[in-house]
Amino acid sequence: MKSSFWNKAAPYGIILALISILFTVLQTVLPLTGTFYTFVMWVLKLAGTLGFLFYVMKDFGKEKESYIYADAFKFGLAVSFCSSIIGAAYYYLHVMFLFPDSVDQLTNAMYQGFEQAGVLDAGFDIDKMLNHLPVVLTITQLFYYNIIGLLWASLLANGAKHKVEKTPFD
Repeated sequence: MKSSFWNKAAPYGIILALISILFTVLQTVLPLTGTFYTFVMWVLKLAGTLGFLFYVMKDFGKEKESYIYADAFKFGLAVSFCSSIIGAAYYYLHVMFLFPDSVDQLTNAMYQGFEQAGVLDAGFDIDKMLNHLPVVLTITQLFYYNIIGLLWASLLANGAKHKVEKTPFD
C-alpha cells in the first residue's frame, strides 16, 4: 500500500513541479514587464497548480471505497513534497547556471539596501553572505514550496474526499 502511495505521488509531484517551472521560465524569458503581466502569470500559475493538485487528489481516491479528509490531505501533501524537492532543485539551477543575471540583480538590490541602511558601515561582511545566496535562496524555496503545499493540500482535501451519506440514524 505504501509503495503504491509514493509510486503515484512522485510522478504527480514531477508534473506539478514542471507546471511551476514552466511559469518561472516564462516569466524570466519573456520580455513582458509590468504589474498586470506579473499578476496574470501569477493567476495562471496558481490556477494550473491548484487545478492539477485537486485533480490528482481526487483521482487518487477514485478507486478507494473510503477516502476521508486525512487520506486526501496525506496524498496532496506527498505530491506537494515531491514537487517542492524538484522545484527547489530547479531553482538552484535557475539562479546558478541558467539565468545567473537574476541572482546578480538580487545581489545588487540587497547590497544597495544594506548600504542605505548603514549595515556596511557596521563591519558586516556582506560578501561572505552574498557568496552563499544561491544556496540560501534554494533552501528558502524548499521551505516555501512545502508550506504552500501544506496549506493548499489542507484546503483542497475537503473537496477531494468522498462525500459520506448521513442518515438520521447515524
